[in-house]
This record gives sequence, C-alpha cells and structure tokens, in this order.
Amino acid sequence: MEWRLAPGTGFCEVGGELLFLDLRRDRYLALRGKERMTFDRLRFGETGDEGAMTQLAGSGLIVAGNGGRAIRATEIIVPDDDLSASAARSGSGWGTALAAARSLIWARRAMRPARLARTAEYLAAAKADRAGAGKQSEAEELAAGFAASRWLIPIAPRCLVDALALDRILLRRGVAATLVFGVRLNPFNAHCWLQTERTILTGTAAEARNFAPILTVG
Repeated sequence: MEWRLAPGTGFCEVGGELLFLDLRRDRYLALRGKERMTFDRLRFGETGDEGAMTQLAGSGLIVAGNGGRAIRATEIIVPDDDLSASAARSGSGWGTALAAARSLIWARRAMRPARLARTAEYLAAAKADRAGAGKQSEAEELAAGFAASRWLIPIAPRCLVDALALDRILLRRGVAATLVFGVRLNPFNAHCWLQTERTILTGTAAEARNFAPILTVG
C-alpha cells in the first residue's frame, strides 16, 4: 500500500523534534517514539510494517493513496528582504483601503478552525490557475498599498488574517505569492506570512527567519 501526507498537512524538523501542522484539525503536534520511527521509515522509503502504518494513519497525518507526491519535509527559502527594503511605493487611497477592508473581513471568516483547511485548498487551486502570473514587483506594490492602508481598518493586526487578506487581494489581480506557516521551539510559537521569492510581503523578514517553514500554500 502507498501512503502520502493527508491534505492540509505539512511537517518539518526543528531542534531534533519532528513537528506537524494539521490544518484540518487545527493543531500542531510532534511525533515521538514508535510513531516517529514508523514515519521516518515511510519518508525515507524503507519497507515498513503495514500494521504500524495503518496505526499511524489513525493520527490523520497520512492517508492511503496512489500517485501521491513523495513525503518530504517542507522546504522554502525565506527571503532576507521585506517591504522596507523594496522599491515599491503605493498610496493608501480609499479604493485601496476598501479592498483591504473587504479582504480582511473575508480573512477573519476564512481563518476559523472549521474553514482554514478549505481556505488553503481554495488558495492553492487559485494559484495553480495563475501559475507564473504576475511579477514580483507588482506583488510588492500591492502589498505596499495594503500595508499603507492597514491603519485605517479597525481589525486587529494578526499574522494569519493579514497574510490571508493580502493573498486574496493579489489573486484578484492575477498575482500569486506563497503563504507560509512557520514554527519555532523553546518556547513553542507559530507564525504565518506571505512572500515572493525575494520579499516578505507581510510582517518582517527578521521575524519570518526566526521560524522554520512547516507548510506552504502556493
């Protein structure tokens, strides 16, 4: 039997711990002991005990299926630059502020635990349709406009709500960026940001680089 990561699931290794993000169940967790040994055999392509694999599938992290992608830890290069280093300039007119407000209201609903996995699926599908669309400079310009108008909108800034809102704005303009979820240990903390290959679009690069990417969308 073949196995693959369950939809909406990503993992990374941080400080010797194997950490997972499961969007469908709105949880972060670590695999240890026998479960980790079973998963390591699976991801390194070793023949495993099907009984142990089936038991691991009960955690919801893997599912049986054919033709799925290889099970690999999340890897993405986190840029050194953010909008403060970008040459993009954009005003904060009322049109920009209205678009930002609408997307932030959408994002507050879209990030709810019962909807977040479906939101990620929607964004991934939309980005697949726009593969290669939009330039990084356009993404930076739109992000700069969003940031400049953010103070006008009475919705408390949060990394996830802002990243989702900007992602929606970009997609509506035919521009695709990458949504990244990250984690760190000691103490445990989680973060989310939107990026292009060269620029962090929400938050700062210094903050993002303190987290290990655990799941990407786009």
